[in-house]
Amino acid sequence: MNDIQPPEPWVVVLDAGDPRQVDEAKFVLGAIGIEHSASRLDGRWQLSVPAAIAAKANEELAAYRAELGANPLHGPVELEEIDRGWAGVAVYAAVLLSAAVAANQSLFGFDWLAAGRLDVGRVLAGEWWRTVTALCLHVDTAHLAGNLVFGGFFGLYAGRYLGSGVAWLSIVTGGALGNALNAAIQPAGHLAIGASTAVFAALGLLAAYTWRRGFFRQTSWKARAAPLTAALGLLAFLGTGGGVEGGNVDIMAHLTGFVAGIVIGVLLGRLAPPRQPRAQQLAGVCTVAILALAWSWGFAAT
Repeated sequence: MNDIQPPEPWVVVLDAGDPRQVDEAKFVLGAIGIEHSASRLDGRWQLSVPAAIAAKANEELAAYRAELGANPLHGPVELEEIDRGWAGVAVYAAVLLSAAVAANQSLFGFDWLAAGRLDVGRVLAGEWWRTVTALCLHVDTAHLAGNLVFGGFFGLYAGRYLGSGVAWLSIVTGGALGNALNAAIQPAGHLAIGASTAVFAALGLLAAYTWRRGFFRQTSWKARAAPLTAALGLLAFLGTGGGVEGGNVDIMAHLTGFVAGIVIGVLLGRLAPPRQPRAQQLAGVCTVAILALAWSWGFAAT
C-alpha cells in the first residue's frame, strides 16, 4: 500500500489591501526564482509561498523594503511647481484673440496678414520679424481654436514648472526659431501662418525639460523615456493633421517648432528656473516686447 504524501503547506508572506504591493513582491520573488501564488480574500490580497522557503522569501522582501526606505526618491520625482501657470495662458489667449480681431477688421488700416505672415522669400531677404508675427495669425476660427486649446494646455504646464514668464518667453522663442528653420528649408514661395509652431515648441520644451530634470530618474529606462516618447506620439498625431489646421497643415513647421522646443528644454533643464516674481515678470515683459517690436517693424516696412 502506497503512502500518500500530504501536500506541502503554503505560508502567507504578504497581506495587503493594495494589489500593487503584491505585484511588486511577485516581481521580487519571481526575479530570484521563488515559487509564489497570489490570491484575494475578503477584499485583501495575499501572497503565499511554500513553507520550506518562507524564511527566504521573507528575507528577500525585507531586503527590498529596506532598499526602498534607503532611497526615498524611488519612482517618479515630483517636479517643483513655480506658479499656477494660468496668467501666461490668459495673456496667450488675449494676444491670439486680439490679433484675430485686428486682422479681420484691418485695424488701423493695415493688412495684418500681408504684414505678418511667414513669407520665406521675404524672411530670407531680412524680414526676420515675420518669424514672430506669423505666430499670431490664423486662417479661420477652427485654426485659431485648435491652437488656443493645445497651446493653452501645453503652456499651462510649462508655466507651472518654469514660471509663466520664463515659459512663454521660451515658447515664443521656440516658435520663432522653428519658423526661421522652416524658412531655411522651404522653397522661396512658401507662405505660412499660425501659432502651431509655438504650440509644438511648447510640447518639445515640456518633454525635454521633464526628461532633463530627472522626473523619471529613479525608474526604468522605459519610464525615463516616457516624456519624449509621449511627445513624439502627440507630434505624430497632431503634427500631421489631427484637426488643428484642417487640410492645410504645415508639417515641417510643426517639426521645426518641436525641435526648437526640445533644444530649449534641454538647456533649461540644466538650470534652475528663477522663482523670484520680479524675474518672471521681466521675462513676461520681454515676451510682450518681442511681439510688439516684431509687429512695429512689420508695419514700418509696409
